[in-house]
Amino acid sequence: MQRKPKAGPDGKLIERFVFAVEHLNRLMFSGRISELKRLDLNAHQINTLFLLEYFGPLKMSAIARELGTSIAHTTIIVKNLVSKKYLKRGSNPNDRRLIICEITAHGRKATEAFLSHAQKRAVMIAEQWDETGLETVVKSLELLWQTEDKILKSVNSGNDRS
Repeated sequence: MQRKPKAGPDGKLIERFVFAVEHLNRLMFSGRISELKRLDLNAHQINTLFLLEYFGPLKMSAIARELGTSIAHTTIIVKNLVSKKYLKRGSNPNDRRLIICEITAHGRKATEAFLSHAQKRAVMIAEQWDETGLETVVKSLELLWQTEDKILKSVNSGNDRS
């Protein structure tokens, strides 16, 4: 097993990784403000849509927890998304006091439209590499994704998402 980079000279590798991730994020998300405006969404709203797209229907309290915001703020976000037909609200049949939020087909189309810009840019970049270079990058990004997914699952394993 390879040793993990630590502080000191090896810490430079972590710094390079963080810089690369930040640069990739800026690269993939530049120009997206205009897409948010076109969809009549703000950052809180698109994050809520992505959250529900990823996890499926959630209670208001779970949305607030995941977004790091209050239930009052989440209620405003959800109300706006419902009025735009991006979300629908319902109640839990076992406890009618619990509000369950679910993304609609219209909301899914909005998340796809928002992601399309990044997808187009990714294709433009990938087309510049030969097969070996592309394979190297894909394996690295898959490792990043799998590691992040593993971390999220371990952090959220105790959270109730129903």
